[in-house]
Amino acid sequence: MDRIKPYKWTIASSVSVLVLLLLPSQAFFRTPRSAIEIDKLVHTLLFGSVTAVFCAEHRAWKKKNPAFFLSLAVIGTFALLTELGQLFTKSRHFDMKDLVADVVGIAAALLIMRLVARGRAPRHKEGQ
Repeated sequence: MDRIKPYKWTIASSVSVLVLLLLPSQAFFRTPRSAIEIDKLVHTLLFGSVTAVFCAEHRAWKKKNPAFFLSLAVIGTFALLTELGQLFTKSRHFDMKDLVADVVGIAAALLIMRLVARGRAPRHKEGQ
């Protein structure tokens, strides 16, 4: 339990994403066919947000950035499972483009959070 508690917001945001992605499509407003690509942006932002929360919590607990490729693999597996879970719903479907958008969001958030952490790192003055 001590290993899970520091990631409570990561878990909460992951559950929220899971619920959103498995809700019947009728629960959302209808988009015109031309706006379908907005869906990819939403996927990128959802998984980028989960990843950013994870990075912030990991850094607060461990005092270092999470391993890039391990984080990409674990959160990417979660993204794959959410897409596969949609196969068991009546109004959702598996979409490889959604999965690619998820992975892009994950990778972007990992990189951005590293840059943010680097910007916050204390700088040592020369001669000290």
